[in-house]
Amino acid sequence: MPSKAKPKPQLPSPEEYNRFVGGLELRRVRLVEATVRALEAMPNPSASEVKLEEQYSFTPADGGFEAVGRFLLRVRERETKTEQGKVEVSFGFLYTSAVRPEADGFAGFFEVFREVNLPINMWPFAREYIHNAMSRMDWPPFTLPLRKVGLPRRKTSSAKARR
Repeated sequence: MPSKAKPKPQLPSPEEYNRFVGGLELRRVRLVEATVRALEAMPNPSASEVKLEEQYSFTPADGGFEAVGRFLLRVRERETKTEQGKVEVSFGFLYTSAVRPEADGFAGFFEVFREVNLPINMWPFAREYIHNAMSRMDWPPFTLPLRKVGLPRRKTSSAKARR
């Protein structure tokens, strides 16, 4: 049976993408959802592994779209893989846009936008929330990675415990 995978959207040229970004305005930032679980009172950072996952999507909105970024930080015991805790948070950024989500080519613009701009725009909000939540869990602070434009985005990256 043939695969029903969606075809990859056609990506815009750098000039087209720059015009797309030039037509965006950020109108609102909101916390969409958050979950915090501290299954251990104080995990040992040197015996723990930390994984960060992020996903980006959009929904059409009046005059533009809302981009939603979901960030999930999992902490597990390195040897047993037992979950010690997690912080999950989603933020919504409402953008007005000269290019409407229903327009031909929007999927290609969003594909680049979620790889280049959204991580840079949303990561400071997620990073602050995760750091604050871990502090409230009475866990040791973790130094979370920077987001850097131009480097390939990894689905999962590691955070290091500050000692």
